Amino acid sequence: MLNKKECRKEALCRRSGMTMEERTDAGRRIAGLLFADRAYRNAERILIYASYRDEVPTYEIMEQAWRDGKQVFCPKIEDSPEPETTAGGKKKTMTFYRVFCRDELVKGYQGIPEPGITEGRSWEGSSGKDLILMPGTAFDRERRRLGYGGGFYDQFLQNACSAVKIAVCFNCQVLPELPEEETDVRPDRILTEEGWI
Repeated sequence: MLNKKECRKEALCRRSGMTMEERTDAGRRIAGLLFADRAYRNAERILIYASYRDEVPTYEIMEQAWRDGKQVFCPKIEDSPEPETTAGGKKKTMTFYRVFCRDELVKGYQGIPEPGITEGRSWEGSSGKDLILMPGTAFDRERRRLGYGGGFYDQFLQNACSAVKIAVCFNCQVLPELPEEETDVRPDRILTEEGWI
């Protein structure tokens, strides 16, 4: 079995090999499958990443969620209130903030779009009607997920127990098997343009 670094490299290479047309078409199919699903229809609050580079596009999903009257929250990477790490750097944490339109997203951590307005808008724990849509680099059919290596989603998901957790990816990112650590949190389901896992 490949190690985490090799799995990330393989899946990201496959993803970057998709044409813009293939990504756009696959993104539309993913959105259509999501909108037809009970988890989306029942959700009052959607916690969703703002897509970056060649990730599964999420702006169409956000726009539909706003039209459907759902609250939309996007992640922001910030300095943690916890003490500094042993390496002397400031520990980072991920917090979700409500956004009312796409224009409220600004370039943030590592160039990734994130909420620019945060005061009084933080997500304050699961209401039981929350849906989390998360990205990743690689996945497998046992619902193992590899993120980008920061551990932000694994850390966040440990405190979001009652929310429905769905990872979205292109089918080419699904590998035969991924390594897993004790701190890794599996999504409840994975959605690709080919269907649900």
